[in-house]
Amino acid sequence: MNDREKADVPGKVGVPTGGDEGVDEDSSKDEPQLSEEERREVEREARLLFDVDDEIVLEYEVHPLVSRPSTTTRLAILVIVAYTGAYFLFGPVGVLLSVFFTIFPAAPYIFPTRYVLTRRGIHLINWIARDKNRWSTFDGYEVYPDAVQLYFNRRSLRGWILRGNILYFNEDEETQQHIVDVLSTYLDPVDSE
Repeated sequence: MNDREKADVPGKVGVPTGGDEGVDEDSSKDEPQLSEEERREVEREARLLFDVDDEIVLEYEVHPLVSRPSTTTRLAILVIVAYTGAYFLFGPVGVLLSVFFTIFPAAPYIFPTRYVLTRRGIHLINWIARDKNRWSTFDGYEVYPDAVQLYFNRRSLRGWILRGNILYFNEDEETQQHIVDVLSTYLDPVDSE
């Protein structure tokens, strides 16, 4: 298995280094391998969104809706109350607008999201949205217990309106630390004051 195939394995924590020293061979036996068609799809998406020669540093997939049942229950109750209130205040049109304005911001939490970190930027893929950003788009990052917040540059209109991107963690603490290590090579941590 070459370095490119190792980087394409979902959830694989390994930085392709040109040799086998960055990847633990024993851990790859337990993880599912991508089919040839899936591997081509990942490479095609990377070529479309980044430069062809861009090297994937880390790739993983997270589905917080399933992995965090207590948060999901609270979110479901809040959404039902909000949609019910919108229905009583504005009718069916209010519910449709509420769904429209809540589904896109909540998409990384609701749908499985694949995060691809490359040497030039970050790529988020889920069923509703695809987003790519170069590292220069961000001013820094802040680590939370279940995610990392990447802050957009506030001098741009996008950074002024939006706060940034959230990268949710897997449950594996080793993966979490590896994600933070990769981010720290490209971004500085933000002071949380």
